[in-house]
Parts: sequence; structure tokens; C-alpha cells
Amino acid sequence: MRSLLLLLGCSLCLCAQAQYQYESPQPVHNTLAQQFSDVLDLSAEEEQSHSLKAGRGKQRQQCSPKQNCFCGTPNTNRIVGGQQVRSNKYPWTAQLVKGRHYPRLFCGGSLINDRYVLTAAHCVQGNRDQISIRLLQIDRSSRDPGIVRKVTRTIIHPNYDNQRIVNDVALLRLESPVPLTGNMRPVCLPNANHNFDGKTGVVAGWGLIKEGGVTSNYLQEVSVPIITNQQCRTTRYKNKIVDVMLCAGLVKSGGKDACQGDSGGPLIVNEGRYKLAGVVSFGYGCAQANAPGVYARVSKFLDWIKANTADACYCAS
Repeated sequence: MRSLLLLLGCSLCLCAQAQYQYESPQPVHNTLAQQFSDVLDLSAEEEQSHSLKAGRGKQRQQCSPKQNCFCGTPNTNRIVGGQQVRSNKYPWTAQLVKGRHYPRLFCGGSLINDRYVLTAAHCVQGNRDQISIRLLQIDRSSRDPGIVRKVTRTIIHPNYDNQRIVNDVALLRLESPVPLTGNMRPVCLPNANHNFDGKTGVVAGWGLIKEGGVTSNYLQEVSVPIITNQQCRTTRYKNKIVDVMLCAGLVKSGGKDACQGDSGGPLIVNEGRYKLAGVVSFGYGCAQANAPGVYARVSKFLDWIKANTADACYCAS
């Protein structure tokens, strides 16, 4: 699916997908989801064994009142569209990596509480490898791994359709809670049926930064306008767009978008606190005109998220 962002004018051809594989070549992919899922990470250092193992298998401790933290608060207070993020401004933005000796970035995600990362279903469907998530590591070439957790359970939405890329969301349960203190905090979830149409969203990730390129060492961000689903159906996607999706991008000119490597990452909107409007899902190429980025609309999945994260602690919103 999608992966990369800010692509100023870059259009990544679907037919070029094979050169971005991070594992041995696979059979030709037939769905949009499969075509966007494979990314080569040439710059990550060897994974360090910093994962915490305490608490596995134990009963979840009771959350403190309001968890003594607030979601959606950035560590700096400015928007820089199309620039690398020079501090841990969006601490909830997660890397999803696989591989023991040479860990490879393959998707992004968002920490939504102290125990779960929300990502795209197409990122993890059929996966048999150990997945780890990394937080607070904006520079992937750094020897400081930030916060690292292994994923102990993957929960894919039961109605995920990889042909139509509908309900493209999944939850990753971490082996131990992430301490929500200091500069670490989750993103806020939106309210039910929250409408972000006409708002400006920010998409962040470590995906490809130019056509035929490699993943970025630094977390990148770009601002994109969110359009209505009706507007999105007038683009190349037509009736592929359904109510559980959300579109964002410059329809006429293109030039700003997510791309390979950014799949599963956050589309956030600043409404006093940053709220998670979408999960990077798919698109025709990257940053092309008449083909905005398509995201899973998070407000449509709140009941499912809450039902499957009852053992986690949320921050106050």
C-alpha cells in the first residue's frame, strides 16, 4: 500500500513495485494492497535487544485516573509541511520493523494507548515474522533505538477485504506497556463519526522520498488537505471509495502524498490536540494528480478498537 510521504512531484509506478521488495521475490501481486506493501530498507542498523520482557502473561494492572497524561500533545508546537521532523514532535508515530540481524522498516503505525499500535491490515496480513515497533527514534541511523517493543498479538479487522482494501486496519498488542511519561504520549482517537472534511491533515513516516529511492532515515511529514468522499469519487478511484475511507491530497496538482513505507502510519489533524483521522492505506502511485491518498477513516472503527484494547490504559483527551 502506501508508503512514503512528501514526494514533491514524485509518481511511483505500480509496475516498479518489485524493486522495493525487502524479502526474496514473491509472485506477482494482484491487489493494490499487495502492490504497495513491499519496501526495501537499506539504511536501518542492526536491531538491538532493548525490548522489555516484564509483565508478559500477567494480569493487566488497573489504570491510574486518566492515566496522568494527555493524548495528542506534540513535543514541539509547529507544523512544517514537507520537511523532516527534527524533534520527537509526533511521539506516537511508530516504525514497524522485521528481521533480527538487519531489521527492515516495512510500515508505520500510531500508538493509541500504552499497549496498542494501530496500523493497516495489509501491512500484517499473512505475516509470519516477528514484528517489533520503535517509538521516539526519528533518526533510524541513530544507535539509540528509542523505545522498542515486540508485538505479541496481531488483530486484523474481521471484515478486512484485501481486494477492495476495505476496513484496512489492524491492532498490534505490545509485549509490555509503553510508559506514557516525559515526551512519550499516544495520539488522540477522534469522536464517533468525526468529520475532518476540509481540514488540513499531517501525514508522517519514514517511507520513500523520491521515485525509485530508498526509505528515509529521518521521520518526514507533509500537510495535505482532506477532501470529501464525494469529491474523491470524482477522481480516478471512482466507486472504490466507501464510507470507511478518507481521502487527502492535492487533487489537481498532486505533489504531496504518502508512499511506499508509510503504509499504516498516521494522518493527524490538529484540533487543539492531534487526532488520528486516518491510517495510510492505498493510492494509485504516489503524489499523482487526480489520485489523492486514501486512508482508513478511524472514526468508523472506534467500537472495534475499544473492544479489542480493553486491557490498555488511555490518556485523557
